[in-house]
Amino acid sequence: MKKIKLTLILTFAIATAFAQKGSISGVLLDSADLKKTLNYATISVFKVGDSVLSTYKLSDEKGVFKIPNLQLDVNYRLVINAWQYKVLRKEIMLSSATPELNLGKLELSLASNALNEVVIMAERPPIIVRNDTIEFNAESFKTLPSAVVEDLLKKLPGVAIAADGSIQVNGKAVSKILVDGKEFFGGDQQIATKNLPANIIDKVQLSDDPEAKRRDPDIVAGNVPQIINLKLKKAIKSGAFGKLYAGGGPRSLFELGGIMNFFRDTTQVSILGYGNNVNKPGFNISDVMRIGGFSRTGVNSMMVNSEGGFALNGISFGGAMSGGVQQSAGGGANFNTLTKKGTKINGKYFLGYSDNFLDQLTDVEQTLGNNKLFTNSKSLQTNRNYSHNLGARIESKLDSLTTLTIEPSLSVGISNNRGDLLTSSTNANAAPVNNGTNISRLKGNDTQYNLSTSLWKDFKKAGRSVNFTLNLTQRNNLTDNFNTAQNNYFNPASTTTLDQLRDNNVNNFNINLNGNYNEPLNKVLSLNIATNSNYIDNENALNTFYKNPSNQAYDIAIPTLSETVVQSGYKTNNRASLRWKVNKDFNIQPGVVFNTIDLENKFQNSANFEQHFTFFAPQLNIRFKDVSFSYTPSFREPDIRYIQPVANNTNPLFIQNGNPNLLPSKTHQVNLNVYKYDTKRTLSYNAYLGGSIQNDGVIMSRIVGSDGVQTSTPVNEDGIWQFHANGNLSKDFKNTKRQFTVNTGFWSNFNRGIVMVNNIKSHTDNFTIGPRVGGRINLNDKIEFSESYSIAFNKSTYSDPFFADINYQTHSSESELIVRMPKKIVWETSYRLQYNTQAVGGVNNNIQIWNAAATLLFMKNDRLQLKCSINDILNTNTRRYLYITENTLRDIRTNNLGRHGLITLTYNIQNFGGKVGGKETMFRF
Repeated sequence: MKKIKLTLILTFAIATAFAQKGSISGVLLDSADLKKTLNYATISVFKVGDSVLSTYKLSDEKGVFKIPNLQLDVNYRLVINAWQYKVLRKEIMLSSATPELNLGKLELSLASNALNEVVIMAERPPIIVRNDTIEFNAESFKTLPSAVVEDLLKKLPGVAIAADGSIQVNGKAVSKILVDGKEFFGGDQQIATKNLPANIIDKVQLSDDPEAKRRDPDIVAGNVPQIINLKLKKAIKSGAFGKLYAGGGPRSLFELGGIMNFFRDTTQVSILGYGNNVNKPGFNISDVMRIGGFSRTGVNSMMVNSEGGFALNGISFGGAMSGGVQQSAGGGANFNTLTKKGTKINGKYFLGYSDNFLDQLTDVEQTLGNNKLFTNSKSLQTNRNYSHNLGARIESKLDSLTTLTIEPSLSVGISNNRGDLLTSSTNANAAPVNNGTNISRLKGNDTQYNLSTSLWKDFKKAGRSVNFTLNLTQRNNLTDNFNTAQNNYFNPASTTTLDQLRDNNVNNFNINLNGNYNEPLNKVLSLNIATNSNYIDNENALNTFYKNPSNQAYDIAIPTLSETVVQSGYKTNNRASLRWKVNKDFNIQPGVVFNTIDLENKFQNSANFEQHFTFFAPQLNIRFKDVSFSYTPSFREPDIRYIQPVANNTNPLFIQNGNPNLLPSKTHQVNLNVYKYDTKRTLSYNAYLGGSIQNDGVIMSRIVGSDGVQTSTPVNEDGIWQFHANGNLSKDFKNTKRQFTVNTGFWSNFNRGIVMVNNIKSHTDNFTIGPRVGGRINLNDKIEFSESYSIAFNKSTYSDPFFADINYQTHSSESELIVRMPKKIVWETSYRLQYNTQAVGGVNNNIQIWNAAATLLFMKNDRLQLKCSINDILNTNTRRYLYITENTLRDIRTNNLGRHGLITLTYNIQNFGGKVGGKETMFRF
């Protein structure tokens, strides 16, 4: 009932906000040449006697404009601005007798002072189009006192900001954001958008990226990246901005942290630190990437989960990556400067700590002909990790066309993990098959050194360029895994025990050289040659020891479970293609791919063998207007861990063998992409279809014994298909006070694979499709509401009756409401629902997560904020994940923090803190 009432209220609000009352229309012409229409002129609407902008529109490519949703019986003043033309003013009034007024042809004359434009400040148009530059007047788009540039950009027509902070303007990606024509904090886009306050911006200017046009003269207009230049009301030469926060709640819960940025001219320093035990990151990923400096000095690996947790370069920044409850802390600094000769220098250091507790229940249902195997397990894990990350980046312009970049980095990870696993299996008649306990302790040290250098050279001839990249990587990963296990089997009755140390030392050395050369042969043909060469020298040393009862030391070597393999040699990937520009809308780029693999594998206890393979195939890229198609072949040798002929027996119920006879896989990948942005209708839509067909792909052949022990061995198989498709349609309705976005789309996957169990091979088709719909409304930043709903249909079929078909549905819904009334109070709540139709083990299929918070705002520009939040009000203490793999259905439930409350005080320094409220703010709840 509560949701029904809320829906009715919001439906009424939307209908009231967007109901059409009256409209004016017309066409703009050049007074000296009536055949010449004035395209993309700005028509601003003011109430007579008022300088506050009511609404505005741009004329289309034919000079036509129409302004809807105007009140009746109100005197309006129209102010029409077109670049290089005199301003035209006109007063009108709509009535019930004439709610739709056509002004016909409106003539504008050329301005004599076109080069020195004069604009009356009380009537500044919200938008001015000057040749290839669009300029927005920031004062015409009202924002909250605490708003940052990103909040301002969201209100501009044609501007879309994704969840990761990336920006598109009229469907085109933004490549740079400048502040007063200069780079800010090393040219990082989101430093400016997420930290500079909106109220210091005078103008936002949009233009094409000239460098992209120079590097690719044939680039389609719709693909030209955009540059945003923020013109400030007053130039900023030095300053500081950031935020400090601290909070706590019952059950000894706490969170605290701070992030500060200091800048003076071309030098910037950032520091951050945080700690919490409330299972969330101390900062969002954008803050760490941009302010923390990771984006400027390189990110080698990234992990993000659905709960908002993330890890960069192996460092967890809070939020359990694999479920559970985590306590985390971290701190670091970033330095950025620009020398007088134009050299950019970046440096960073970061230390991270995490202590994660996981309580996981897993139910697995496996079809085996007329029988079934049900496996239930309970896993308790405590994982402690320390991570150090040190990096630098130097970018130097050797001349106006040549850039040299050098990036060294060092990362160190120390782990100490303990796990307790209880497992039991039954058959289709509910008779016990096996059970067991497995206690593991793992200590690890992972150190990685990396040096990357690149040289990019453009030439005066447009389109000609060459670049080289050299990467050197050295990684040493040392782990000691202690396992104590006892397993009971019931058919026939027996018991086994295991107490061992698995000492695994992996040392990898890699040199990678990339080269790319582009040469325009004439106006319609251009040549591209690319090469990628790898030298590898990898060692995987595995030694297994049993515990000695006499001295309690792990010193009894087990030769059958020990092996050292050294893999060394060269790999190359060479490509050449010729692009033919048929016309401005169509080009075709055929090419060839030539790969080589020459590796030597030396074993300590097994026979050595060599791998020599060559691979030759065509490739193709086609583009027609907004449609692009590509076909790309690839060739990859099996991972070294698969070819090592030693079983992994750390869990005696699930044993994995190696296979030194594996062949390289051959993959043929295709992609079809359609993207279109309709500027006039602020409508965007895209569709994507991609997939691959793989031969000699690696699958796991499993043997499931009568005792329930599962032994898997990697083998090669042909005919593995993976295809996925998605489509999106989004429509924006924006004016100065209201924004409304609706979107719909779908995603789907089709995987054709091979499952092999007990030497019975079957083709399996796994199909998933998920339509979705959503929308968001913003009423003058007083009320914001968003709703999304999706349903996923999952079905898996098998060609052999030994396996049973599986299908189920998953329903997901997410709602968010933010109310900023009365003044200085922000109310927010979110509700997430997940329901699926597949029951495994009789667990609850209906998971609901409800959060709510209220924030009190203090001081000028809302610098001080006191937030009271209640998380997981319904106390849904479990997170659930359900998926199909091979012939099994897996249902995984993990622990969570459950219902808890927090009171957090935040102080924004210089108000560079962001709009209060919503999932994208720093404080997730």
